[in-house]
Amino acid sequence: MRISYFFVLFLLFCTMTVLDAYRIVNGHPIDIQEAPWQVSIQKYGFHFCGGSIVASQIILTAAHCLVNMDVKTLTIRAGSRFWKKGGQVVKVAKIKSHTEYRAKKYLNDIAIMRLATPLKFGPLAQPITLTSSVPRDGTGASVSGWGLLKAKSTKRPEILQAVNLRIMDYKKCQNTNYGRYGYSITRQMICAALNANDACQGDSGGPLVSKKKLVGIVSWGRGCAAQGFPGVYTNIAYYKKWLKTEIKELTNC
Repeated sequence: MRISYFFVLFLLFCTMTVLDAYRIVNGHPIDIQEAPWQVSIQKYGFHFCGGSIVASQIILTAAHCLVNMDVKTLTIRAGSRFWKKGGQVVKVAKIKSHTEYRAKKYLNDIAIMRLATPLKFGPLAQPITLTSSVPRDGTGASVSGWGLLKAKSTKRPEILQAVNLRIMDYKKCQNTNYGRYGYSITRQMICAALNANDACQGDSGGPLVSKKKLVGIVSWGRGCAAQGFPGVYTNIAYYKKWLKTEIKELTNC
């Protein structure tokens, strides 16, 4: 959900909202082997959000990506660096967003998807381990996705992009321009930034990874790489109990 919501290309575009949602800014193309957990979440075959593989039939993403979505229209593409070709395309069977998701305050921006059939794991498609602790301030991380390459752009990259960042403690993040402009950064969130690197529209729901563990979900922000406004991510460690319970329940449906 980045501040503003991202516009999804479908019939010539399907809309949602967040702050100014994400794409990868100042990143570089990568092969899917470098992020085999990355998936493209699609509506009628058009990419609109990212997600992460956590089990053969379980995808983790942002709740704002699934607002008012009909599961019958959704698929994911895994195992390809291209969002529109290659890899495995699988239908989505069920979605579960956090019941206390609050769009206006960007709270509990987390959701789980169960696939209709299991993914086939291999070098190009692999689950990622969920972190059990919040990375320390300054820890290196990376974010990936097929989002726009700069704010207000209309051109979406076909090849998966990634960029390096550094984790910022939520209290420190609150003391950036977010606090000055009245935005609240809570324990449910972590921030990440490095120079002018960032995520952007279309990267929402995608993985923030540190030391090969999923530490965050692309959630929101003010603009893309806007000075004084780090990217804000859903804090995976905060939701570890919720995730354990909900993934088990969804798997057993």
